[in-house]
Amino acid sequence: MISVSSPSVVRSSLEEMLESLQRRDEIKKPSDLPPALPARPASKARLGRRLLPAVFGMSSEDGNRKMQDVGNSSFGRRKVLETEECVESPYTMAAVHEHRLAENGGAGLATAPSPASSGSGWDTSIDYYIKKQLRVWCRLPTGQWELGNIQSAVNGKASVTLLDGTVMTVSTGELVPANSEILDGVDNLVALGYVNEPSVLCNLQYRYNRDVIYTMAGPVLLVINPFKDGLIIGSDVITAYKKKILDSPHVYYVADTAYSDMMRDGLNRSIIISGESGSGKSVTAKLAIEYLVDVGSDNSEIACRIRESGFILEAFGNAKTSRNKNSSRYGKLIDFNYNAKGMLHGACIHTLLLEKSRISQLSRSERSYHVFYQLCAGASSDMRDKLNLRMASEYKFLNQSGCLKIHDVDDAHNLKKLMEAMDALQISHEDQERIFKLLAAILWLGNISFEVTDNENHVTVVVDEASRSAARLMGCKINDLTVALSTRENQTLTLQQAIDTRDALAKFVYTSLFSWLVETINRSLKGDKEVTGRSVSVLDIYGFESFQKNSFEQLLINYANERLHQHFIRHLFKLEQEEYESEGIDWKKVEFVDNQGCLDLFEKKPVGLLSTLDEVSNDSEATSSTFVNKLKQRLSSTLSFNDEKGAFKVHHYAGEVQYESTGLLEKNRDELNLSDTILFLSSCCKTFLTDELNLSETDKLTVATKFKGQLFKLLQRLENSKAHFIHCMRPNGKQLQGMFEKDIVLQQLRCNRVLETLKMSKSRYATCMTHQEFATRFGCLLSENTRCQDSLSASIAILQQYRVLPEMYQLGFTKIYFRADPVSALEKLREQGMHKVENQFLGGRVVCGFRELSSGIVTLQSFIRGENSRKGNALIKSSHGLTPKSPDNLTAVVHIQAVTRGWLARRYFHHLCRWKKSTRQKDIMIQENSSSDVEELRKLVKNAEVSMSEKEQENTALREQLRQFEARWSEHEGKMKTVEETWQRQITSLQKSLSAAKKSLGAGEPGDAASGTQNSDGGSLVDNLSKELEQKQQNFDDDAKAIVIERKMSYSKQIEEFRKVKERFEAWKKEYKNRLRETKAKLANSEGGKQSWWGKISKRYTPA
Repeated sequence: MISVSSPSVVRSSLEEMLESLQRRDEIKKPSDLPPALPARPASKARLGRRLLPAVFGMSSEDGNRKMQDVGNSSFGRRKVLETEECVESPYTMAAVHEHRLAENGGAGLATAPSPASSGSGWDTSIDYYIKKQLRVWCRLPTGQWELGNIQSAVNGKASVTLLDGTVMTVSTGELVPANSEILDGVDNLVALGYVNEPSVLCNLQYRYNRDVIYTMAGPVLLVINPFKDGLIIGSDVITAYKKKILDSPHVYYVADTAYSDMMRDGLNRSIIISGESGSGKSVTAKLAIEYLVDVGSDNSEIACRIRESGFILEAFGNAKTSRNKNSSRYGKLIDFNYNAKGMLHGACIHTLLLEKSRISQLSRSERSYHVFYQLCAGASSDMRDKLNLRMASEYKFLNQSGCLKIHDVDDAHNLKKLMEAMDALQISHEDQERIFKLLAAILWLGNISFEVTDNENHVTVVVDEASRSAARLMGCKINDLTVALSTRENQTLTLQQAIDTRDALAKFVYTSLFSWLVETINRSLKGDKEVTGRSVSVLDIYGFESFQKNSFEQLLINYANERLHQHFIRHLFKLEQEEYESEGIDWKKVEFVDNQGCLDLFEKKPVGLLSTLDEVSNDSEATSSTFVNKLKQRLSSTLSFNDEKGAFKVHHYAGEVQYESTGLLEKNRDELNLSDTILFLSSCCKTFLTDELNLSETDKLTVATKFKGQLFKLLQRLENSKAHFIHCMRPNGKQLQGMFEKDIVLQQLRCNRVLETLKMSKSRYATCMTHQEFATRFGCLLSENTRCQDSLSASIAILQQYRVLPEMYQLGFTKIYFRADPVSALEKLREQGMHKVENQFLGGRVVCGFRELSSGIVTLQSFIRGENSRKGNALIKSSHGLTPKSPDNLTAVVHIQAVTRGWLARRYFHHLCRWKKSTRQKDIMIQENSSSDVEELRKLVKNAEVSMSEKEQENTALREQLRQFEARWSEHEGKMKTVEETWQRQITSLQKSLSAAKKSLGAGEPGDAASGTQNSDGGSLVDNLSKELEQKQQNFDDDAKAIVIERKMSYSKQIEEFRKVKERFEAWKKEYKNRLRETKAKLANSEGGKQSWWGKISKRYTPA
């Protein structure tokens, strides 16, 4: 059997010959052909990739684990995180069901080789550090970092000398590079050459020890709580930032950036302040609000109201906790609305989950809301009599924690400020009196006691001073109050049920009062005019909390912080990297740790923690054990449990927190006997409780469900704005000045993903604009003779005109991405141009006004002079008795006129003489200039003729090249014909051989079975030969056609190129002939003009 070889393996003589011809042509390629266009970089030509999902999940890791160093300069290793599916999101545009992140090349921490396994590269870097005696950070067995120098390194072990002279032997994996001393205390951590944990920590401590608490980490401002007041704040500092005199890291700088960006782009901005409890978020929010109010107002009434509203909300919404003496116990988002000119026109406050349990239950060393202590300490004698007030120590709601005062806080003085703030917000004195009555009633409610009446533990309310005072202050009868507190649906309550009802009533009244205050403040801050849609929002929300005992409030607070942290990750990492990929620009993906897994644990339906909590809460017979058992069934793989305490643990982004299940269901149900209580409350407190009493039983949702809905609405508002982030941090756990505990700060750096943020900032593009936005904003900088067809070409023209370096920007499919410097430089040029246009416009208006004023002044002066002359003439006539017809006067007038005419004639004669002299000099100058112009024109004609001869020679050379091309073409055509004839002869020979083979096989006669078998084999051989011949023929035919087509295309391109060159030369030649003709005509006209001019001059001076 004959095997047929593939044409790609066995090469025929025809193929080899054609290939040799092709190589020879390439060698003989003319050197004067134009070079090929450079290839476009693949990164600029690639297609946009599929977008990542808007929300995608990854499993959460232990918050206490040690995060390895981030950045190319670190020597550690990273870990890979598993991805999960996200099933719920507050972002309306995000899809509910998304593909896994791993399918999109997602954002997990990629594995990096460890130093020990990095081979020669690591050994080389160690040798370099030893040779140059560069500093490194060494991790001690205690976990602390110390500076030192590497003395030697062998087999993955290094000998390091610390600053105190101690010599240690550690693994090379415990070493990271240290920055030069010149970088100590930099304003922005992005400026650090090596970004790793010890370098960042050392820089923050360096600045904190010098009372510099603000540091930028790329786009994020880091604030370390100094636990003292008065560090670089006030009106003078605000003015310095407004006028751009200062640009160092500060809350004012972030607020100014948000305001300026809003005015420039017309898009909403938001300032999101996050951090643990006690990290200084409330003070930071105050400073941001102070700047935004000051920059958009000129001591207006609305600005005063905004400032005073903050004090009211602080009194009613802040309290002392174990970590913070002024902790916000509610979430707050304030929208500042501005008009097109940037002036503040109004504000709106949105609140989130006031902590109600603090009304009736306090932990040790904590306080309830400030307003209670202010009222007890600062009420006047008249107010005390009206409210029957006692000292704070006499109220059970206040004295149960053992903490009644805060060091350096004057509660009595703060009550005066509170009343002044209410006056500024136009809260009437009658409403203020009702507010204080309700506050006192809540305090007296806490003192109400119950008396057990039977063996079933049923109770009645003890009628004493507390119950009578509470009923009087609430405006109801004592009997109505006792019935509401001791019965439910005509059934007597037990002692614990009565206490819970009393506490629930107190909490309901206070939260209703707080809601009424927020609504009243919003009405006062609304403003008189409609807003333009430009706003800057400030978010101040309770920080992440982890105490010895964590309950329902900590669960919701930490869930809200998880959501805000996901918002931070989404906008600083996910969305930006997705955009870079979709725009097709060069970008190396930055790895980060995602907390989507923890959010799935809370939100996933129907097995999520919140869904399970609501499900169990709706069962009136369920207990805490029921809830814990449900969690074990559904979330045993992601939660850990403590059976002794009935608690469960959640791995948050900031660490692991253990929550006690006791009381979770009751707080989530928020039970209040509305059916019996609505009638009671409707008879009193109508001013503050109208909206709350309109709720029906079916409208009453669980606290977790309502909180989740409010949180999602808040996040949707933030999603419609460009976020600016501020991370606040605690320097120590004792709230002491000047103490910097590295472990606490390092844990917060890890939780806030500061190292990943720095890596992202080193790679990111600070500014991006669409092609249209960039061309529209900076198109005024283009020169007048520049013409662009579209926004992309206009943008490129602007960048090229001002020589912006290519490494400072990248062009995407629809946007341009910039580093910081080019845009700021272009903005300055644009501002300078706008100032010039403005000055020209204003100058023109001033000139026109001055001319009109001058003309009016001259006219007025002429009228005044005429009137004065007439009055003077009349006065002379009346005093001397002169008449107009006096002969002496007429003679004098004639004499004066004659003298004046003679003087005018002489002056005119002198002017005429000077004019003739100057005219003669001008004629001489014109003659000299004319001769030089003629000489210059002659030189131009001569140069044109020389250029014409050169072009003719070039034309001759081009014709010769064309002749050579034609000869080469003829030569190739001859060779092609020869090849075709050779190929035809081979085909004919093969066909003859095939015919002879067929005849020889057909000549034999058929015989027995054996001979029949032979004939069959022969026929198969013929068929194979036939197929091989046909295949060969087809291959030769295709190769020949391809070569012919390729050669034709190649030479047709060369001929077309030559034709274009020839046409261009003919056009140029025609243009030069026309220009030469025009030049000769101008020369002739100049000669003629010179003769005509000289003739006129000659005639003018020829004597008559």
